[in-house]
Amino acid sequence: MRAGLYVHFPFCRAKCPYCHFYSVEPRGGLVAQWWEGLKREAERHVKTNVSVETVYVGGGTPSLLPPEDVRALRELLDARFWLKTREFTLEANPEVEDKSFLGGWREAGVTRLSVGVQSFDDAVLAVLGRGYWAAAAADFCGLARAAGFESLGLDLMIGVPGETREGAKRTLDEAVRLAPDHVSLYVLENVEGLPFEKLLARHPVDDDAVADVYAMFQARLAAAGLRQYEISNFARPGKECLHNLKYWRYEPFLGLGPSASSHLGNKRWSNVRELAAWAEALRRGRPPVAETVELTAEASAREALVFGLRLVEGVDLEALGASFGLDLEALFARELAELEGEGWLVREGSTVRIPPGRFLVSNHVFSKLV
Repeated sequence: MRAGLYVHFPFCRAKCPYCHFYSVEPRGGLVAQWWEGLKREAERHVKTNVSVETVYVGGGTPSLLPPEDVRALRELLDARFWLKTREFTLEANPEVEDKSFLGGWREAGVTRLSVGVQSFDDAVLAVLGRGYWAAAAADFCGLARAAGFESLGLDLMIGVPGETREGAKRTLDEAVRLAPDHVSLYVLENVEGLPFEKLLARHPVDDDAVADVYAMFQARLAAAGLRQYEISNFARPGKECLHNLKYWRYEPFLGLGPSASSHLGNKRWSNVRELAAWAEALRRGRPPVAETVELTAEASAREALVFGLRLVEGVDLEALGASFGLDLEALFARELAELEGEGWLVREGSTVRIPPGRFLVSNHVFSKLV
């Protein structure tokens, strides 16, 4: 079974007020606890028939790992899995103090660096609580480009309180100037229960203004050679994120680390969120799993359709249905007819897709299909 492998590095020096991913400060012996747990969790998969095509180290702030630790991580994974990696991604924060890490990561086997810039507008960076200025982020990206990674990606964010069209254009101009291979463009959302929820309540964002900025990015990135291939992602031909494509194409993936998720066959499970509980379960020889779901063929098909519709290419209903032994045209006949009739879906033969102009409101489509 060919799969993607996600490794969660759960450490950040400071927690961003809008982030819902699990992380703690790397104090005391917590990093050593994570390493020990990771070794034990990887050991549980030694005898599985999983062939790993992509590795994605996310967090947290994986760029806190020095090159020798990234190399040790790769060696650990190589010893436990059938590694046939086409892509090895490391998420990086522009705050890295030792810039020699860039060349070191590349030598350690990282092929794809994903830099969490968020914005090249100092006002927006201040609102987001980032610990660097736009000029420093641009300098870091330039050095990353020079380090020779096969692919350099930038993560950007729009829909931030106080954002202006002029400021968003500055971010877009700088991103294009840096000539990345990949851009992920996220709209600030899903902040319920986070510190940022109160800020958004006091300073709500105008949805029409966000849509205007999103359309501006779509047009300019396309003109710069970055083709949109997913709702939030743009890439030069051949530089799409292979690991994330596994999620959208409903292919198998395995997750290691606290809060990591996995999906193999008809089973999906999530690890316990807290580092201590995850590590203790593994120390006791137990699976560190918080929840397991066994999916029926219909439930899997519904999920696969929703994930696939995030892609610009859309979904071939005939091929997808055959993979689950179902007739999706019949299963979704009413929903498809309604969505097509209202212009939410475009059909070409057995393929359906969401028009790019409806991407920002695609949740309407998804809610009809789940």
